Amino acid sequence: MIARARAADVASAPVGALLALVTAIAIAVELEVEVWLGSGISASDRPLAAAAAVLYAAPIAARRRWPAAALVAGGAVILGQALVGAHLDAANGVLLPPVVLSYSAGAWLDLRRGLVAVTAAAGLFWLFLAASSAEPTSVGGIATGASFLALFLVVPWLVGRVAREHGRRAEGFALLAARTAADHAEHERAVVTQERVRIGGELQDIIAHSVTAMVIQAGGAKQLLRSDPDRARESILAVEHTGRETLADLRRLVGMLRKDDDPRALAPQPGLDELVALMRSTRASGLTCELRTDGERVDLTPGVDLVAYRIVEAALAVAAAHGSRTACVTVHYRPQSLRLAIGADGLPPDIDGELSGLHERVGLYGGELHADVTDGGGYVIRARLPLGASVLA
Repeated sequence: MIARARAADVASAPVGALLALVTAIAIAVELEVEVWLGSGISASDRPLAAAAAVLYAAPIAARRRWPAAALVAGGAVILGQALVGAHLDAANGVLLPPVVLSYSAGAWLDLRRGLVAVTAAAGLFWLFLAASSAEPTSVGGIATGASFLALFLVVPWLVGRVAREHGRRAEGFALLAARTAADHAEHERAVVTQERVRIGGELQDIIAHSVTAMVIQAGGAKQLLRSDPDRARESILAVEHTGRETLADLRRLVGMLRKDDDPRALAPQPGLDELVALMRSTRASGLTCELRTDGERVDLTPGVDLVAYRIVEAALAVAAAHGSRTACVTVHYRPQSLRLAIGADGLPPDIDGELSGLHERVGLYGGELHADVTDGGGYVIRARLPLGASVLA
């Protein structure tokens, strides 16, 4: 966090330097206007007063980098112009630099250096007042000098100190809040890790129990295969159902071992049952999709179910990327194969280019994937996946 705060200070330094330069130029312009257009300075003194005005405002440009030197330099310039008779003190803007410079010394210097700087500047400004006053040692002259130093040096310096203390406390509270948030996040990660270990152990026991049940059920089916085929079929169906649940639990266990923060790691792999949710999500991209089914529903193996879902997902993503507005997904259930047809308006995609990975995945299951152009100005992506030993639901 300290490094981050330093980086923020470095990033803001050019902006602050530019602001200081603009302030110095603005005050210099204001003094020059008073010198050349005002009536308090004689024509013979104006060139000298104009030069003194530039030198008087110049330290303001360096007040962020050298606040102590800038404050002392301002006092030295105002004293020097009084000694040479420039009469810059006749301009009202002469009060601005000590206010700005003393505030900067209070805000950006530590207490010791700030006191030294404001004391040295007060001495120089006192000498300036003494040189400008007709009766510097009179009660009125002393009161005027004390009021000037209090209002235009001490008060701005105290305001700068208050601002410095406020900024220091704000930075401390920010660091404390960041440290507290980091500790809280670390505690949450530890709790999550502990809970994952506990759930992982429970899932291991569940998977071991399920595999044992599958072995027993498969052995019973083997014994009943010839004597009682109906009961053997029920046992096989039970093995398949248990296997599906075991695969889902196994994936959850793998998601635990990944130890990432993606909640999808603990969710089962999607299948055709999630097509309705998929189509709702495509509406955000401007693609309106319709789902149709044909034939008697078949209980698919997890691999075929996942590949079928990925085909529809990729086809809809390509259709949305090509600017299609409408699409229709048709799922054809056949005894020996699952057929998918994803139609959309627009130009057909490049199967070997845009869907090359999906094409290879379909090939691993012995399936086919191709695209056909329709008469209505659209296209249809067709896929066929053999079901093999899938069991009718």
